[in-house]
Amino acid sequence: MSTTLYLTEPGTMVRYRNESLVIARKEKTKTCRLGEVDLVLVLPGVQFTDVAISKLLDKGIETIFLRQDGNFRGRLQGDFSTNPAIRISQYRVLDSAFGMALAQRLVVGKILNQRLLLQRRNRASQGQIPELTEAIDLIQTYSYNLIHSSTSLNRSELMGFEGICARTYYQALRYWFPPQWSFTGRNRRPPLDPINALLSWGYGVLLARVFSACVQVGLDPYLGFFHATEPYRPNLVLDAMEEFRPVIVDQAVIAIIRSNVLTPEDFQTSPDGVGVWVGDVAKKLFLAELEKQFRNTVLYPPQNRKLSMSQIIVEQARSIGRCLLELRTDYKPFVIK
Repeated sequence: MSTTLYLTEPGTMVRYRNESLVIARKEKTKTCRLGEVDLVLVLPGVQFTDVAISKLLDKGIETIFLRQDGNFRGRLQGDFSTNPAIRISQYRVLDSAFGMALAQRLVVGKILNQRLLLQRRNRASQGQIPELTEAIDLIQTYSYNLIHSSTSLNRSELMGFEGICARTYYQALRYWFPPQWSFTGRNRRPPLDPINALLSWGYGVLLARVFSACVQVGLDPYLGFFHATEPYRPNLVLDAMEEFRPVIVDQAVIAIIRSNVLTPEDFQTSPDGVGVWVGDVAKKLFLAELEKQFRNTVLYPPQNRKLSMSQIIVEQARSIGRCLLELRTDYKPFVIK
């Protein structure tokens, strides 16, 4: 079974030997067979020999580099499968009504999943938190308007809808966390509290997974529909990961915080003294929880069978590709039940 290799500890050296990566840090050494790896995620402070890099490129193993706060830095690109027809279709519909209709579907998926996550907390609290109920109702109104709008919104209008729902959602998300975590809403670049540090880092890991899926099915990861096509940014990946943010990352953050295995002392102040970073121990524990979410199997309605969330990410990327090829705007986002 293919796996994701996480290289997160500064001072790690990665070498190649006998069809394997040899990962060394201080006095410890681990070996990972290249044939079992389909994605490598790298944080600052990790070094590769030129031979190790060459083997990753030759075998087309997606290798994503993140910044310390989880933001995308870059990638290695070697041989990879591609479908020119999909990319040509993707290029043709950029900045078109079709592209915005597809973007609207992606955003709807995110908003619906955000609402369902808040509904779970509302049921657990037996509806005793008025602010939570109000947030759910507001998001429901906006999602209904998006789903039933007769014409596609333009990018500015869609960003307005998404922004209002996102602010409402993150402010209400605080009711999932104990008060000592002092979470009141989303902030980033840099994240200013431990919950936001986990969210940012988790979104970086999710980005790497979705990036790999987009490349696998032949999409151009840099040309998006909802996110403007800024250079050096994987805009389509940011589009495609929207519906999975609440489903995978937010649920992982909720799970690890409510399990009481972390404390605020497991986080550290960023070197500039402004932001908060995930500490080494917290990072390992959180990675384990994220992997649990990626491996979690749920019913995938289009195929009427259970798939892991990692598989569903790939299937949804394939669905985007089919919509582009057939110029269909009936993309169905994955929504949790």
